[in-house]
Amino acid sequence: MPESPPTLPAAEQLLDEFPSGLLVTSTSGLILKVNLTFCNWVGMTAEELVGLKRLQELFTMGGRIFHQTHWLPTLQMQGSLSEVKLDVRHKDGRTMPMMMNAIRRTGATGSYDEIAVVVAEERNKYERELVAARKRADELVLKERSAQEELTMSQARLRQALRIGALFLWDVDVASGRRRYEDDAARLLGYEAQRAVTEAMYAGAIAPHDREKEAAAFARAIDSNDRASDSYQSTYRLNGVDGVQRIVVSSGQGFFDQDGALVQFVGVLSDVTESTRQRAMAEDRALFAEQMVGIVSHDLRNPLSAILMGVKLLAHAETAPRKVRVLGHVTSSATRAQRLIEELLDFTQARVGRGIAVAPKPFDLHACISTIVDELALAFPERRIVHERRGDGNVIADPDRIAQLLGNLVGNAVAYGVPEGTITVITSVDSTTATLLVHNTGDAIPEAQIASLFEPMVRGVPGDSGTRSVGLGLYIVKAIASAHRGEMAVTSSREKGTSFVFSFPR
Repeated sequence: MPESPPTLPAAEQLLDEFPSGLLVTSTSGLILKVNLTFCNWVGMTAEELVGLKRLQELFTMGGRIFHQTHWLPTLQMQGSLSEVKLDVRHKDGRTMPMMMNAIRRTGATGSYDEIAVVVAEERNKYERELVAARKRADELVLKERSAQEELTMSQARLRQALRIGALFLWDVDVASGRRRYEDDAARLLGYEAQRAVTEAMYAGAIAPHDREKEAAAFARAIDSNDRASDSYQSTYRLNGVDGVQRIVVSSGQGFFDQDGALVQFVGVLSDVTESTRQRAMAEDRALFAEQMVGIVSHDLRNPLSAILMGVKLLAHAETAPRKVRVLGHVTSSATRAQRLIEELLDFTQARVGRGIAVAPKPFDLHACISTIVDELALAFPERRIVHERRGDGNVIADPDRIAQLLGNLVGNAVAYGVPEGTITVITSVDSTTATLLVHNTGDAIPEAQIASLFEPMVRGVPGDSGTRSVGLGLYIVKAIASAHRGEMAVTSSREKGTSFVFSFPR
């Protein structure tokens, strides 16, 4: 059936309720006719507009200037105006963007302008968003350009650093799992100039005995199931085509996604041949020097013992006071030299040999230390040395080495404690542990120095001291403690003094 047409409103009603604003103005802008749609948009009635308001009076200041400088001249010259967006004021003062089209008509009684208006709020919002997006895009372009420039500079600095440090980059092709080497790496293979280096070419240059170890280290690093090993480092020998074998350190780091898939793996190669050679030479020189100290000290011990024996025999037969005094000086000097030689021999044994030897046996620690304290009191008559004991005292250790340790600690206390202060020696034994403590008063040991206190030749006695030595006493103390599976500890302050504590299994 044919569709029956609906009943249409009258022309006046149709224009009044048309979804666009419609106006008729004089050529100067005075509103002569307006539809209800436009009235509703601006919040005014037709009676408030027709014959009373000019269209430009509803514009903002910028719109009024545009009306005067562009709107009127364009209509006068062209007779029409299209797609003009202006802000129109509502009665309550707010503004709304509107798109306007105007055409000038000329009748028998004069000219007038017909204007169609639509609200452009959505379009205006879209244009603002478009402008903002373009601004953001421009900012991103600037940032991207700046980032590219910084990246270029960083890459240039990296290249320069790699050249200076003789380092060579490599990475992993994620798709194939093969390693790719930069052309500079050809120099590690003995080539004078850059050239392409394949994984097979590089792997073939690794010394046969090192290949399996290096391959296993790399396999662990790229194993997605072992996240504890995603960093890689391997040291191996590389046989160059120039006949030179180089020692290379290869290290790298893998990066994986949440699913455990390899995303990127980058590494660096470093030629450590020369540094390894120099380190080995330095170690050989140090070992040779320490061995020479031991050899010379050992060879000096026998003639020095003969000198001491001869001096003692002469002293028994000599009665002249002056000669006895001279022989006493000789004996004292030879004894001190013998002590220094014994320290050097212990030092050599600890550094070059298997450590200081001990011969543990059961004994009473309190009685042993009491005897040694009495001997030390005779050796240092100007100092007061007291001994305190706690527990039953039965231990299994090397009494001679314990005596040596105590002698070194007391000698240290005499050298660094205040002359009028008391040196306290405390032995304590409980069910599992024995402890030997030596305490003196005086200046505190600097905090930064405590960490290296037991290193050889670190802390020396002043040059004019009668107890001056080669600075091995505390090093030997530490070695004796280690030989007893024990530990040394130090506490030091101006208020509480300095305490050296040797603790070992009972």
